[in-house]
Amino acid sequence: MYAIVGAQVLTLLTGRQCEAVCGGQIMDCGGGRSMIIAPGRQEIRQARHLSDLRMYHCWIQVYLPDEVVFDPVVVDFSTRYDPQSAALFKIDFSAELQRDFIWCRLSDFDKPIPASLEAMHQRSGQRPAWLWRDARCEALLKQFQQDNAAQFAAITSAVLLNFVHRVETAMADSTTTSTTTSTSTLVAPAASEYSF
Repeated sequence: MYAIVGAQVLTLLTGRQCEAVCGGQIMDCGGGRSMIIAPGRQEIRQARHLSDLRMYHCWIQVYLPDEVVFDPVVVDFSTRYDPQSAALFKIDFSAELQRDFIWCRLSDFDKPIPASLEAMHQRSGQRPAWLWRDARCEALLKQFQQDNAAQFAAITSAVLLNFVHRVETAMADSTTTSTTTSTSTLVAPAASEYSF
């Protein structure tokens, strides 16, 4: 799962509290078309495992220290599959909305609910927004994470090793292409350049 591994990787790389969370979302398909990805209330009540849910949405929330207003960063790596999700429901997806990931604030999802989805969203009992957490969904997600902790640790290690390899390769490439000096000097970006 992108959210679980992504949260572990981001926590290790940034030192910030990053959490995989779960619930529902309204997905914008473009051209005034949208759809809800969320489990029904009865489905959630009956589920004993995450795999019992047909539809749910997972993402990462990053909590920044010393924020006066609660507005965590949302990181979502599943958006690359939005066209396939829309296709399952025979909804056209606009190519200009295709994204590899979302990196924004939770408040960016506080938008009016499309009229065509109002009744369905109200039945979910969730706050009026395009992204919402669900406590039962999250309990199932946490259980899934605990049951597969060793596997997720191995995947996280592999991702970090891949990241280190890419950094080392980029550094080696910059060293060999440099014509001004015989040695390469890395300069860390200023703290203000970090998103966190």
